[in-house]
Amino acid sequence: MSGFSFELAYAALLAVTGVAGIVFAVRGSRPSRGSRGRDSSRSSRSPRGDRVAIVVFLAAWLAGLLFMTLRPSSGRGSLLNLVPLSFEGPGAVVDAVLNVGVFVPLGLLLAAAAIRFPVALLIGLLLSVTIELSQFVVQVGRTSDINDLITNTTGTVLGWALGAAVVHIRRRVDG
Repeated sequence: MSGFSFELAYAALLAVTGVAGIVFAVRGSRPSRGSRGRDSSRSSRSPRGDRVAIVVFLAAWLAGLLFMTLRPSSGRGSLLNLVPLSFEGPGAVVDAVLNVGVFVPLGLLLAAAAIRFPVALLIGLLLSVTIELSQFVVQVGRTSDINDLITNTTGTVLGWALGAAVVHIRRRVDG
């Protein structure tokens, strides 16, 4: 498989996990039978099968992410960039937008799993820090970039906000 084929397969994986996040956010927001009354706290949780599926989709997303971010690269840039929000050239802007998009499925799936915002934010941030530190320590020819940290975390936040909005809208529609 060529590099482009891997990237295309990864894009498909991102699309599938993103759609799954939206589907599970909608499914998880449905009130369950008998949710009225004393035990209504359970109605905000996804059924067990959905929770297992969310974990499977998260694992698939993470495996794809780790493969794409930790595989060797040509090493065209520096090892480290600590200048925040410096996007030099159109390629850097496209890269920033793609980084946001890559982490949106994470936020969607975390929202579908009823993970609260501060925890989702922390997960996105720590995962991004781990990746950037790994790229720097292992030196696989990639630049460890503060901008990646910012854009990845932004993607997690946007995905979580979208998932939370889906849950909120669905609950209002269902009354």
